[in-house]
Amino acid sequence: MPINFAQLLQDSWNFMRNQRQFSLFAILLLLILQLATLYLLPQTQLSPAELQSPDAMEKALQARLMPAVMQGLISVFINILIILNIKSINNGNYQHFSQNLGGVGKYFFPVLVLTLLMVMPLSLSVALGGVAIQGSSLSIMMIPLMIVGIFIFVKLCLVIYVYLVEEPQKKMGESIKFVWELSHGKMRILFLFCVLSYLVPSLLSNFIANLLDGEMGLIISQVFGAALTLFLVIFGFRFYQVFRSLPRSL
Repeated sequence: MPINFAQLLQDSWNFMRNQRQFSLFAILLLLILQLATLYLLPQTQLSPAELQSPDAMEKALQARLMPAVMQGLISVFINILIILNIKSINNGNYQHFSQNLGGVGKYFFPVLVLTLLMVMPLSLSVALGGVAIQGSSLSIMMIPLMIVGIFIFVKLCLVIYVYLVEEPQKKMGESIKFVWELSHGKMRILFLFCVLSYLVPSLLSNFIANLLDGEMGLIISQVFGAALTLFLVIFGFRFYQVFRSLPRSL
């Protein structure tokens, strides 16, 4: 394996420990977002009878849609700020956590579009697969769709870092082309990165949430989730630095 993932994980942890002020502010921001999502988003509980009612399902989805969209937009905003601050630390010109706040607006819409391009094919294939399963008519066509969705997700998983980190900055189309070409012949490495960055943390977060009971357990799991989110952004940044330096062909 041309990339030492264990060393990257250790480097990411050391970065968090060495940049304590930055890490504290980032975790607090992420924690506020998670707690706001937990306590402010409507928690709609539907009875078994209501689950069979299209009208009840539609109202429940509408009640959750706008808050969920807002949570997603704020999450993108915070992630951009964190990545820009990591870049400043890496370049040796970091002063305080809010120094890149003014630049976030410049990058927000392009990063949002790039994020949607990365996740929408996979999300759409999963949604269509869920509809097919609920209708007891799982089509064999869902499998190719999911494969395509996973392929695009893995290919573009670093596109946000390309857009925010590269100097001189690349345009949106250039970022997509760059990361697409960069991933040629290295899909196995990217797939392992996605497993470590998305699948393993999701399983770990669910395990922690199920392990801890009560209000205090909920708070602890949210703090853990915020710290884990920051760690994964740092890990992604470090991984991209190493990945882009690999030879074009392995």
